[in-house]
Amino acid sequence: MNDSRITLSDGRGLAFSEIGDASGSTVFYFHGAPTSRLWLVPWEMEFANRGLRVVSPDRPGYGGSSPQPGRTMSDWPTDVARLADALGIDRFIVAGYSSGGPYAVACGVLLPKRVSGAVVLAGVTDMAWPEAWDGYAEAEISMMRMPDEQSVAARCEELFGADGSGFPGSSGLELPEPDKALFSDEKTANALRASITEAFRQGVGGYASDVFVQGRAWPFAPGAMTTPAILAHGELDTIVPLAHSRHTAELIPGSSLRILPGHGHMSISSELPGLCAELIQSLG
Repeated sequence: MNDSRITLSDGRGLAFSEIGDASGSTVFYFHGAPTSRLWLVPWEMEFANRGLRVVSPDRPGYGGSSPQPGRTMSDWPTDVARLADALGIDRFIVAGYSSGGPYAVACGVLLPKRVSGAVVLAGVTDMAWPEAWDGYAEAEISMMRMPDEQSVAARCEELFGADGSGFPGSSGLELPEPDKALFSDEKTANALRASITEAFRQGVGGYASDVFVQGRAWPFAPGAMTTPAILAHGELDTIVPLAHSRHTAELIPGSSLRILPGHGHMSISSELPGLCAELIQSLG
């Protein structure tokens, strides 16, 4: 894994990692909340074997990326485009997992000349949809409905501590067997711990910002997306309701919805190399 950081035109730093085949087709991966650019390390060889170069940036306030107070989802594609410029990458596909899913859709809509396709894994949908709240964890719902980022940050500090150290194990959600099996592997369990620890390197601010932004209506029109999109969701997911992927698939014209049996919210990450390779192959 290569780990680096660039300085954006407004002076903010953007941290990112690169894994896989350095000369392969490029995938920009957007992590869940609260993980970071380090999450995909367990599947590095699978990406490499499929000829995929995966670039994973930290969103503002996470890991090594500077905060961006007042940001919206529509700001993210600009950061992604600047990172692609810095790396000399013209065209690429995007992949978003869980809370990172909407950011992949945003890039597909707002960077149509650069994004050739999108994969969304267990993605959160537009929370302006009234039914999006059904089945979601109450603790996160209460934070998403707070009036500003400062209120969310204060609540996160109360729940998890200023350094986020109380987050692991705090959800109280019962994970399905596929997710439990995934973390019975020591390498994967260590990667998750490292990814969460890195997410909170600057404290809870990045996560609080993410949660607040996630609770707002999407500031872009998913119906304007013209690139191919695969939306995959584990049938046994206990964290993001399956209805979220169904709804997003309805919003994006021509998208392909995959409901994957035998997968939970976390275990579906193992499907990303294959889904990205499939999408790229379909693009010719």
